[in-house]
Amino acid sequence: MPDPHKILVVDDSIAIVNSLQAILGVSGYKVDTAYNGSDALRKLHQQHYDLVVCDIEMPGISGFEFLSRVREDFERDLDVILMTGYLEHDYFIEAIRLGASDFIRKPIDNKQLINSIRELIFRKQSRDDLSEFYCHLEKAKFSFDMSAKNFSKFAISKIFSSYLRQYFRVDPKVLNELLVCVDEMVYNAYIHGILQLTIEQRALAQEQLQEVINSKLQDPAFADKRMHLAFEVDNATQMIEIWVSDDGEGFDYVHWLETVKTKQLFDIKEYGRGIAMLYHLSNELSFADQGRTVKIRKSLVNPEIDENP
Repeated sequence: MPDPHKILVVDDSIAIVNSLQAILGVSGYKVDTAYNGSDALRKLHQQHYDLVVCDIEMPGISGFEFLSRVREDFERDLDVILMTGYLEHDYFIEAIRLGASDFIRKPIDNKQLINSIRELIFRKQSRDDLSEFYCHLEKAKFSFDMSAKNFSKFAISKIFSSYLRQYFRVDPKVLNELLVCVDEMVYNAYIHGILQLTIEQRALAQEQLQEVINSKLQDPAFADKRMHLAFEVDNATQMIEIWVSDDGEGFDYVHWLETVKTKQLFDIKEYGRGIAMLYHLSNELSFADQGRTVKIRKSLVNPEIDENP
């Protein structure tokens, strides 16, 4: 049996920490705890964790400051779920911009938290192998196409991040936002477009979910479907365009675009939440081919730095 995934829970409330430790322990995770941001940062530099669940409203180092420090030291190799009792829309957007992998509203919905952890760990396990892609990284314009069965072996967001870091000077905050976008675009195309997983299937425990995916990939109707990703960097305008397309059936993107423009992010359910993140983190979001292709356009310049040199 593989070792259980290790999670660090950070909150200044002893009651909440103890409750989450019990819940996650019953769900099969190994849990460590910290009651402030300083202690949590110290533990992160001393041992390995698969994921962190952290409160935002803490004395001393807040959850936002903690997340910024984590991103400086660990980039996006460590997923962080932020917890908050506040409902302001801008509050959630700021969490995502700083590189939060997800956010959970207090009081905690245990099922939502467990599902979020399972999904993030599933994504992380698919972000490992980079070496086979370096031979393709020759130009600013990069494109690849492969079957779903082969696609499942590689970590696209890490490949994307490595390429940008190697060839372009990208502000860390902008890069975090781009990686959030790429993760959402690729994951949604794979899970929704190619594999057509139901809400119930996506909520399964990690091992069960992987069994469902493996079973689908044995069926040529799914395994032979193809995914396409392309991005183009324009150095003159400091803009990047990213496309992701799949051989799925598409979806009602018009409805979801109208939804994300009019509803608060934390009120949006299902994969509309991913579309909302793309909408708020990019300069331009568009769809084509009945929703099978999603495209974003985003500036590589951090407007905060640009406006305040």
